[in-house]
Amino acid sequence: MKTITAIALVLAVLAPAAATAQTSAAFTGTWEGTYTLNGPDGTPGAPRPIVFDLTQKGKELTGTAGPADQQEKVVGTVADGKATFDILMPQGPPFKFSLTIVKGRLQGDMTRENNGTVRQAKVDAAKAAPAKK
Repeated sequence: MKTITAIALVLAVLAPAAATAQTSAAFTGTWEGTYTLNGPDGTPGAPRPIVFDLTQKGKELTGTAGPADQQEKVVGTVADGKATFDILMPQGPPFKFSLTIVKGRLQGDMTRENNGTVRQAKVDAAKAAPAKK
């Protein structure tokens, strides 16, 4: 009985550490998908392509994002399973993202405020397949 109790205690102590290790870099990688920008009246527009090339180190999130031919710098954080970051634009205000991983997909919202107008979009992306050698 003492052996079972000792094993249960060790598993209880190690399980949270293992879960953290598995998710500590969950956002790292290349994600390809779309964002669907709402029009001024709130109706969704046509999906547009977006690529995220993210690196998560602890709570810090860096990388690039945008259309494949127009990648810009990403600066943000990860907390409680949610990535919150900005795409810094050479001109104009940043695009702001709040994304989580849902069933293996990067999903959430993008907003951008420009001259008092707030635009919103839904984001959905899948992890890109590794490049073939």
